[in-house]
Amino acid sequence: MSENTPRPPGEPEDPYGQQPPPGQPPHQPYHQEPHQQPAQPYQQPIGERPVGEPPAGDPPFYAGAASSAADVARNDTKGFFGALFDYSFMSYVTPKVVKIVYVIVTVLIALGWLVALVAAFSNSVWAGIGFLLFGWIIALVYLAIARITLEFYLAVVSISEKVNHYARRDGML
Repeated sequence: MSENTPRPPGEPEDPYGQQPPPGQPPHQPYHQEPHQQPAQPYQQPIGERPVGEPPAGDPPFYAGAASSAADVARNDTKGFFGALFDYSFMSYVTPKVVKIVYVIVTVLIALGWLVALVAAFSNSVWAGIGFLLFGWIIALVYLAIARITLEFYLAVVSISEKVNHYARRDGML
């Protein structure tokens, strides 16, 4: 049949021009034989439970992550010097010193700002007033950069601790 020839209703259109013999269903390319699905536990239909609420009996998706993070923190028994002289690098010193380093950096930036303020006033009164009005912005930018850098290092160490914990749990270390 040509493309313009109308078909009687109910007759399937065959794009390749091949018609199945009468009495047989039309050929379905990509048809897969049905296979049995594994039995699944009964879950309430979506309309019977509030939207966003998991099925009853399932633990929350974050339960495993919270317990593993607590395990990482609980297993950290070495002190500062123990971690500092751990030549196997199985414990990290970064989480123990990051607070101290941030306090030291804050004090150094504040002292640097005061020294620069005195230098600006010794140069001229107007330079001192200008630095007094706007110099604190530069100090805050340096403090923010120091904080972001320390947080980055702490995040990398935290990720490493969790990965090592999972590797030990799974027998890979």
